[in-house]
Amino acid sequence: MLKQLLTDLLLREGGIALLLGPNGTGSEGGLRRFLPERQAQHHFLLEAARQCQDAGLYDKSVEIQKRVGAFAMALETVNSCLSEAIGSLARGRADGDSRTAGLIYSGNDILEAYKFAGVTSAQERDQIAEQQTALRQLEAILSVHKFARSGRYGDALKELSKLSFIPLDSRTPDRTADALQNLPPAVQACIPDLLKVALTCLDNVTDTDGTIRMLKTKIANFVANYLPRNWPQELYEKVAQML
Repeated sequence: MLKQLLTDLLLREGGIALLLGPNGTGSEGGLRRFLPERQAQHHFLLEAARQCQDAGLYDKSVEIQKRVGAFAMALETVNSCLSEAIGSLARGRADGDSRTAGLIYSGNDILEAYKFAGVTSAQERDQIAEQQTALRQLEAILSVHKFARSGRYGDALKELSKLSFIPLDSRTPDRTADALQNLPPAVQACIPDLLKVALTCLDNVTDTDGTIRMLKTKIANFVANYLPRNWPQELYEKVAQML
């Protein structure tokens, strides 16, 4: 009962500062009066962060995760939100640009906080490195969508060619399936829209030597042979129209 009351208070406006202090994890605020042991505070705050996520309060969840030093967890939350925002942008949502910019800023802020926190855990270092890679991949995916939306199809294809999990390098054999399986879920969720954008870009550049046709075929084979069958039907329809 006490923990639920504390959670409710934490989730209110100004609740984090009230219970944790302006910058701390509990020793500077009111939380220590109810949970004097640091381990108990830590467990309580992680559970509160999870409840925030369940309720869609992602900003609060990230703030709490940062306060307890769970930087990889916080960055994973940001990446998940960024992935959803990129999907909204790809489907024409008007607020996509401001949302993605704010999330990228938040992700970089987490990385900066991690750098100065002096974390020594090897596991945390590995996890933060994985999430940092995912953040940069999501930034690249976002750039592709922005280039394509503004009609800069050549620039979009150049950005796409940097992503090893998209089969757009005509000089190398397909290793895309293995790369795709190893992607974080936040990046995997962007692949269907990214492939549709790739096909749109290829449709809008001149094929002077047959390379464009070959790349379209590589994407078609990739979609036919490797992708999950529960992905959007319009992707399969676009591939079928292209062939």
